[in-house]
Amino acid sequence: MPADIKIILTTVNARYSHTSFGQRYLKANLKEFEDACQIIEYSRDDNINDIAEALINQKADIIGFGCYIWNIESIVRIAEIIKAVSPETILVFGGPEVSYQYEEFLPHCDYLIRGEGELALYHLVQKISQGERPETKVLEEPICDLTQLKMPYYLYSDEDIKNRLIYVEATRGCPFTCEFCLSSLSKGVREFDLDKFLAEMEILIQRGVKQFKFVDRTFNLKFANVKKILDFFKTRWQEGMLLHFEIFPDRLSPQMLEEIKNFPAHGLHLEAGVQSFDDKALNAISRKQSETRTLEVLRFIREETGAVIHADLVAGIPHADLATFAADFDKLLSVRPQELQVGILKKLRGAPIARHDKTSKMIYSKYPPYEVMQTADMSYADVQLIKRVARYFDIFYNAENFPATAPLIAQTDSSAFWAWAKFSQFIWETYQQTYKISIARQTQMLFAYLSRFLDKSTVARALFADYQRKVGRKDNIDYIKELL
Repeated sequence: MPADIKIILTTVNARYSHTSFGQRYLKANLKEFEDACQIIEYSRDDNINDIAEALINQKADIIGFGCYIWNIESIVRIAEIIKAVSPETILVFGGPEVSYQYEEFLPHCDYLIRGEGELALYHLVQKISQGERPETKVLEEPICDLTQLKMPYYLYSDEDIKNRLIYVEATRGCPFTCEFCLSSLSKGVREFDLDKFLAEMEILIQRGVKQFKFVDRTFNLKFANVKKILDFFKTRWQEGMLLHFEIFPDRLSPQMLEEIKNFPAHGLHLEAGVQSFDDKALNAISRKQSETRTLEVLRFIREETGAVIHADLVAGIPHADLATFAADFDKLLSVRPQELQVGILKKLRGAPIARHDKTSKMIYSKYPPYEVMQTADMSYADVQLIKRVARYFDIFYNAENFPATAPLIAQTDSSAFWAWAKFSQFIWETYQQTYKISIARQTQMLFAYLSRFLDKSTVARALFADYQRKVGRKDNIDYIKELL
């Protein structure tokens, strides 16, 4: 009977502010077993032994783990402890990290669910409650009609709403076939009933949610849906609201751009996965993208709307070398996105990018997050250079503490990328710091470097403007004030 079974759904999130959307979907769709299920979330800041002890003390019949690239090593260790101490507890693995090439994880669990798990987990629990144990260890069910699923938004607690990210989705799947992404393996896009979805959003707004992170792979597929969602939030707009969407920029129609233009300023955070502009690289990963249209759209959004752009580039794609990456960086930075995220290509389990391993001499780390270390076109030293640029660019540009000063770095070289590369090299060689750099220290670094190339008073004015803009700064900048 359902009352006689105890189920724990758990995972290790990247940080406390994140919530496990997948675990909430699983619990919401356990039907008669939902009340017997509890979600317990941890973060990477939590000690593995403490997590294992806490889960063992729950004395659950079934523990389901959400497995992702950032937590798989922790999950395996936690599962090993639980299985050694409490062998009768049934451990179930699921999630993207164990959906492909999963053989090495099978010794650590009793069952492994591939792909979307709502129906598979329910049927597994149903059998276990009846005293049955499926003989097949790897479980998978056909992708379901989304109308069969119960939406999980009521499972966000008041604590979640107050302190954590609230994830939502209006669609599942992706129409594109980028080979580095597991979404390329999905077949088409499935839509939730939009009216029912917006009714759930209405409840979340009434409960106090102001920031909504849409996990849809591509928001701008249908103009009618884009308009309906944006109109819904516009009519309920409150100060502090923010919607996060992933977009495919060159597929944004003029009508969609007009809707973005008419949306409240700073209310949209648009993640544009540009990845590369190099034709050979794009062809290698089966991605079609117009450079001209992409830059045109991003420039329009930046200059004509109040939306915030988060643009992504990926280094290490087959056929792309350091020169082509530098050119991509320069082109993308020229439209002045508020954030430019540089990522290193990852070889996700099951992703079609593996077909290039031999021909492009792809060498990846065997440890999560499986980043490329070297290719036929990009040396190990090149990759390390880009990683260092990415880190310092995050600190000095993306963090937006120096909007007046950070752009001056690009003036120190004819190429913005090489300007940032030389600045990054200067910081590394001079200070040997990559993390935990105080804003006072950052100011000193910027002043020391930029003063080599630009008039000190020019640098001082920019740094002082940034100092005044940042509320609560109390660091000593007398050495800057003296030059004003």
